[in-house]
Amino acid sequence: MIPGSIQDFKFWTQDVRKDGVPYPKFAEWFGDDEIGMKEAQEICRRNSIELRYWSDEMPASMIEENEALETKHLSQIGRPKWHNQDGWEMVGAFDTEDGEICLMYARPMKLEQSAP
Repeated sequence: MIPGSIQDFKFWTQDVRKDGVPYPKFAEWFGDDEIGMKEAQEICRRNSIELRYWSDEMPASMIEENEALETKHLSQIGRPKWHNQDGWEMVGAFDTEDGEICLMYARPMKLEQSAP
């Protein structure tokens, strides 16, 4: 694979959980420790992936029943206006201690056009 190629992007954004709640292979770059969103974005940028986050409140049923994040919960929250636009693909989801579901979006890094 060529770093920065679409094949490389597909490889690193593939779902490693396979349980319906997506989580990208590139998350292994982050290690076992929790890291901040800015740090995660910088790590991805260095690997030719643009990363973006969006969050919404957890569905009430998820909170009331103290459930782990499942596919059914993802269908109960909103999506950003740029969902599936301009190359953005939802590649991951996780819940937070603040009662939110955070969606991870990625797209291949766009190369800046150099001036002639």
